Amino acid sequence: MKKYLWTLFALILLAGTSCQEKIDIEKEKEAIMAVMYEESASWYASDFDRWSATYVQDSTFIRVNSSQSSYNITSGWELFSSKSNIAREREVNKEVKTPIIIKIYEESAWIVFNNIGQTGNLTIVTAFLEKADGKWKMVYRNTLATAGYSQADIFLINSINYAKSLGKSVEDIANFTGEQFKTGWNLANGYNGFVNGALNNWRSIALQREVKTQEQDDNHIVFSANNMSSTLKNSPQYNVTYDEYLLFIRIVFEKIADYLGANYKQETTSDGVTVTITKK
Repeated sequence: MKKYLWTLFALILLAGTSCQEKIDIEKEKEAIMAVMYEESASWYASDFDRWSATYVQDSTFIRVNSSQSSYNITSGWELFSSKSNIAREREVNKEVKTPIIIKIYEESAWIVFNNIGQTGNLTIVTAFLEKADGKWKMVYRNTLATAGYSQADIFLINSINYAKSLGKSVEDIANFTGEQFKTGWNLANGYNGFVNGALNNWRSIALQREVKTQEQDDNHIVFSANNMSSTLKNSPQYNVTYDEYLLFIRIVFEKIADYLGANYKQETTSDGVTVTITKK
């Protein structure tokens, strides 16, 4: 009798397992990307109801926006939806979304994708989704703007402009700034600390983080940094030219490099700059 009970239990378990539907990962990925595109399409169409349907509409919803110049966090659907300026005319939606990774679970998922906007600027979007009544909806969305550098650039450019208005040269304010900034770097980190810091700084200067290492060993590194301050490159701003902007950056880095035991060389190219750092 005991043997029959175990056999019956095994059959019931097997039947239950076979009845469970396996997750079709590729189908779910397509459904999630469709939600991402629908969120954008309904936004450009100024259709509040369609747009709202892509989100979880309760107090657990969180939206985060961040860039090089600012960030903000909005908690709760009611507050987020009330702040969203959706009911207005917009240009044609031309956004392109490329998934980096999508992870699917039974009733939840998360995605990271690149989003190329109307102006060609790149944002990196992270979203957590929940599945309700067979439909995916976002409960968390983080948008990281990789080209939000204009505010920092404007402050820097206007500082150069102010120095020039006092009869000072770009070299004067760059040398002064370099002397002020260099002691904020950890002297104990030396050459390696400067290399890592310079790379990080150039990644925040260059639009879309276009910094590429061309060669590197223990004693030197060569990298390119492209596509920065395109507006300034086209015409002067606040009485400052593109070349003056790059001159300022070069001198500041030279000062910091010398302080940390390195040599810094910066050459202007058609796309940006090529930087060579060597250990003293």
